[in-house]
Amino acid sequence: MSTNFKINKNNIGEKITLKGWVKKSRRMGELIFIDLRNQTGLVQVVVDSANENHELANQLRSEYVIEVVGDVVERKNKNDKIYSGEVEVIAETITLISASEQTPLIIDDVTDALEPVRMEYRYLDIRRPVIQEALIFRSKFNRIIREYFYGNDFTEIETPVITKSSPGGAKELKVLSENHEGKQYALVQSPQVYKQLLMYGGINKYFQIAKCFRDEDSRSDRQLEFTQLDLEIAFADEKEIQAHIETLVKKLFKDLKEVDLPEEFPRMSYEQAMVEYGSDKPDTRFENKLFNLTEDLKSTEINFISSGINEGKEVISVAFEQDISNGEFKKLEEEVKMQGASGLAWARIENNEVVKGSLKLLTAEEIASIKNKANFENFTVFMVIDENKKASEIVGRLRVKLADNFEMLDNEQFNILWVTDWPMFEENSQGQLDSVHNPFSAPVADDKEKLMTLSTDNKEELLKIMTRGYDLVLNGSEIGGGAIRINDVEMQNKVFSVLGMSEQEVEDNFGWFLKSQKFGIPYHGGIALGLDRVLSIMLNRDSIRDVIAFPKSTSGADDMTKAPTRID
Repeated sequence: MSTNFKINKNNIGEKITLKGWVKKSRRMGELIFIDLRNQTGLVQVVVDSANENHELANQLRSEYVIEVVGDVVERKNKNDKIYSGEVEVIAETITLISASEQTPLIIDDVTDALEPVRMEYRYLDIRRPVIQEALIFRSKFNRIIREYFYGNDFTEIETPVITKSSPGGAKELKVLSENHEGKQYALVQSPQVYKQLLMYGGINKYFQIAKCFRDEDSRSDRQLEFTQLDLEIAFADEKEIQAHIETLVKKLFKDLKEVDLPEEFPRMSYEQAMVEYGSDKPDTRFENKLFNLTEDLKSTEINFISSGINEGKEVISVAFEQDISNGEFKKLEEEVKMQGASGLAWARIENNEVVKGSLKLLTAEEIASIKNKANFENFTVFMVIDENKKASEIVGRLRVKLADNFEMLDNEQFNILWVTDWPMFEENSQGQLDSVHNPFSAPVADDKEKLMTLSTDNKEELLKIMTRGYDLVLNGSEIGGGAIRINDVEMQNKVFSVLGMSEQEVEDNFGWFLKSQKFGIPYHGGIALGLDRVLSIMLNRDSIRDVIAFPKSTSGADDMTKAPTRID
């Protein structure tokens, strides 16, 4: 045995070989104690003064790599915090494999290094048990995924990473071509079109653990390159696709976390999510739903509210039992203003009276209406007055922020649900229509004729068309999205037209794809799960960077290799 450090009292009396890194060494009289670790664990090694390697042992420092041959014995001072805590190894021989300079970060679960240092020396950061555990967990996670899909007759197929640039969606990462002067490829944002083409090619069930690329700002839950589970099934409806995902996700949580998710995942419509949570990815770990006070306050004497309502704006609110200080409120108001709100109104209501806040002119009747909707006896209410969707989204984000501040978010609680009944289109800030999911999502059966017959100028009716899309949400994070796809070339052309693309733009960007829909294609659908996000939530990590071996920094750079660099 040389690489497995998982030894215990059953190994007493064995002579073993250990190879690993010195975590630390300490001298107690004539004895030297070395904590030796590798990926599999940590073992205490003892070197006595009679050992010919005693002098070498005395010179060992943290992160030196050594080989130890010795006997396993029972440990007098046992350590119940580690697997090998009942035993230790009496060194017979010690061989120095490699020395180490002083490391720029502490190699332990808790380190002294800030993220830029961790990213620059990521190979040292990976030595930390907390990072190794995440990578080992990820390996088991991927194995379960593959075993599930192989066991259900899916075919694993790799699709291209370098592809044709296409308009819309997130910004693409471009790749210059030396062999095609003046032309460039794009790194694929997702295998969306390719997996549809696999269905056209007669593949019944496809899956892939795929690398995807988007030139977006990095956040805690996204970066330039990410990994998704991608799947597509021919002749399938929503129920079949969702059933596979539910079974797989339940197995992942049961096998890896010993957590039982619901037998059937709850469902919520997009409209309900936006009304009650102000988000299409609602966090249902706590209540405190949004409520609309427009009707309740339409006659209020508070001028900024009544004038806003008269302008057609709405009053979207959320309430919490907890109290806050004026200083805390000012920070919250600054945040909502940065998101586009004109301001944030608030009141602390106790014993049916406003005791502080900006809403001291509320009448007893108005307080009673708010109290009825807040469903609390004593509470703090927050309001944003704006266009409905904008106000709802701002208060929705505030809702989660407050829950976090009040320590209401249990990261060992896993609330999962499907968000369904999505609109097909939404209006962007320029007044044009965009796809809510993607332009390949099929409308519901009742809206097919409407889509095909409506004028592209009839925004009001087009915004009412519903799609057969669905998102999977876990603890307020979108971890997956999919839909049943369009399999009719005329309908696909109509969607492109609604999105404002000219016939020439459609031909230039998607002509090759539309050509494929003329040769007899099945109805089909699928989904993609963001694996980095799922893993970070399962492991309660603050960022997906902690579940990726070599991530990019918050700026999107590679601090270790210093990429990107100029190319001459």
